[in-house]
Amino acid sequence: MPAKKRIFKKDILSAAINVIRTSGSQALTVRNIAKKLSCSTQPIYSEFGSFDALKDELRVYAEEKYLCFTFTNYKEFATAFLGFAKKEKELFKFLYLRKRENSESPIDDINYKKTIELLSNNLEMDYESAKELHKWMQYYCYTTGVMIATNYRDPTAEEIGKELTDLYKIMLRHYKNIQNEDELDFWLSKSRNLII
Repeated sequence: MPAKKRIFKKDILSAAINVIRTSGSQALTVRNIAKKLSCSTQPIYSEFGSFDALKDELRVYAEEKYLCFTFTNYKEFATAFLGFAKKEKELFKFLYLRKRENSESPIDDINYKKTIELLSNNLEMDYESAKELHKWMQYYCYTTGVMIATNYRDPTAEEIGKELTDLYKIMLRHYKNIQNEDELDFWLSKSRNLII
């Protein structure tokens, strides 16, 4: 009778996350994962086949576990993302500070489709303009996230909130062609659930 399986894919992925959290992504090796699991490397290779396959699946697992947000508030998406960069610096670096293959999207965003739909609907904006506005907000969040994760910046929640709102106002002025403060106030009020 074959031995009963005691280490499952989820266990391996969880152990890999723990290796990154405690020692950084440079310490992510099959041996170090096996050490966390108190097993040989065999169950890991049996589950994934290769270390590269494990890393690919680990990225998906980490995004779904830590970055799949259920907010309907646009600002909360950004705040949660930057909170992840602050709380989980090593995981953030693993996910975002890596060389991309030519076929990979330069920006990973598990919430992308939902976010664009939210912007398009709430701002009465065509889908392409909503994508453009979101792209610039993503650039701010990614660069700020990198600065937070690498200890270049340590902004307070208030500073992040103000920066997000200020940038959102700039984007709103541009993409809605807003000419005056009354018009800006109208769109800020109309999109209150986006910026609170």
